[in-house]
Amino acid sequence: MTQIRIEEKKSGGSIWPWIIGLLILGLAVWGIAEAFEESDETYTEEVLEDDDSVAGVATGIDENNNYKEYETDDDYTGAVSAYLATTENMEGEMGLDHEFSHQALTELARATVALAENKGLTTDAAMQDKVNQVEQLSDDIMKDPLAGDHADKIRKAAMMITEMLENIDNEAYNGQSAEDLSKLRQEAQAITPETLTLNQKEDVRSFFRQARMVLERMS
Repeated sequence: MTQIRIEEKKSGGSIWPWIIGLLILGLAVWGIAEAFEESDETYTEEVLEDDDSVAGVATGIDENNNYKEYETDDDYTGAVSAYLATTENMEGEMGLDHEFSHQALTELARATVALAENKGLTTDAAMQDKVNQVEQLSDDIMKDPLAGDHADKIRKAAMMITEMLENIDNEAYNGQSAEDLSKLRQEAQAITPETLTLNQKEDVRSFFRQARMVLERMS
């Protein structure tokens, strides 16, 4: 009897290796794309941070490397208004801690710089040095309430502020406030270095009042 042998036809192979291979290839492409995208984001963030840092350094510096602290009208108005508000009512001020004199001198110096910059005058090294000295003197009178040289330091600060305002008047106003500034100089000189500040409160107040008048007329 004849034997019939039936052989199974071999298939062409499984397709799963191809599917797995394609998946691996797809994952590899996706991973490379993500890596490039993250690299771009990091670079963008670094550029933005660099731009911010440069802007921070450049703020307040003009083309001639002159420093400007009060760049807008609001900055200027705020600096002047702060001094006017502090010295609006000086009755009962000027205690042993000298906090009022410290605040008034500091704000007056800053208002003077703001006035100069608002009138288009550059804050040169000489003016900035005077401002720094005034602020240092105003800080010194707070350190030791019992020291006997507070009046001397207040007088020195007052004279430097007067000189700055005189320079502004000459350069921006052609000396129109000369009379008011002459009175301001007299008030500054009336502060006696050898006398305790608490014994000449009215002389110090008179200087601050006259400075108010000068600022209001020159503003």
